[in-house]
Amino acid sequence: MKYVRPVLISLAILVASTGISTSAQAAPRGSHCVADTGTQSVRCFDTEQRAMTAAAGVTVATFYEHGNFGGGSLTVTGDTCRDGQNQNLNFWQSTWNDKVSSFKTYANCYVTFYEHGDFQGATREWYANDAANFDNDFNDKPSSAVFSRGPSRAELLKDCDRATRSCDAKVGWKGNDFWGDWRRVDTAYNCSSSESTQVVGSRDTRTGKNSVSHEIGVTAGFQFLVDWSVSYKATFGSEWGWETSDMVETRTTIKPGHWAGLDRSPVMRVSGGEYELWYEKPKWGHRQWFVLSFSGEGPAPGVVGQTKIVGAKMTAAEKKKVCGKSANEVVRSTGAPVAAAVAPAPVATTAGALHS
Repeated sequence: MKYVRPVLISLAILVASTGISTSAQAAPRGSHCVADTGTQSVRCFDTEQRAMTAAAGVTVATFYEHGNFGGGSLTVTGDTCRDGQNQNLNFWQSTWNDKVSSFKTYANCYVTFYEHGDFQGATREWYANDAANFDNDFNDKPSSAVFSRGPSRAELLKDCDRATRSCDAKVGWKGNDFWGDWRRVDTAYNCSSSESTQVVGSRDTRTGKNSVSHEIGVTAGFQFLVDWSVSYKATFGSEWGWETSDMVETRTTIKPGHWAGLDRSPVMRVSGGEYELWYEKPKWGHRQWFVLSFSGEGPAPGVVGQTKIVGAKMTAAEKKKVCGKSANEVVRSTGAPVAAAVAPAPVATTAGALHS
């Protein structure tokens, strides 16, 4: 049966309809401004850094003129969002009307954007402590916004199969497999005066990562990661692993006074989709929630990947440090890391219903 997303039902929010007043002339496009949810005032500066320095109170969101957080910025200040309390910004009379293309949320603030001023018209919602681009249908359209205490995607996933009646992973796409970062598996130092043939290697444990939050570790045993693995296999017929541990080794000959290391780059598997959660009782105002724009990458299970032997002559300092009293021996050092790059998490896109 084809999965159909339910129609968006907006949060019930009590808001004031005060328009923004500006304390200076209309700012040109590309400027960086600060807006306060309490006073509804806007001040503009030459740089985003100056705007943020001038901001008073807690930053609840930052709006950007272009996609992927580019162009001018509007830093929105107020208070940390709490249950039962809403903050609003009615910016249809300001230079930021019909100008926002991307945004970030902070301070546990879930945001609801409105197409028109005074909180009227079509809406788009997004999670607390997150970031997104608008979809094409809502780009450059927001004119007012409400900030409330709503969930982050991380908070929802922490509830998966723990505080929910059900939590279903829905894998929607997979990208091409790619080579992961190189990492040193084992190093052998030949402190003797003759060549030595050694089996260099060890067990290499790799973990993946997801786009939602670094606070959710893939080794922490969260059920939503298991659900994703099961859904991936059911959808694509191949295995998914958030963590793998593979024995990697090879035989090599090491010259006297040299070291040899075994490096490995695993095959990484990437995919994306969403989660559907159902609560027994309403949470954050709703029983059903979706975690959209989830993506993850993990090492392909059972695939060694590519390996290479590297090595060089030890420097005097290395020989003194490594060999010490171990002359005429081969000294091992397992698991020394090789420079590993951390790829940025993909930017989510606001589209579809977050709840029903």
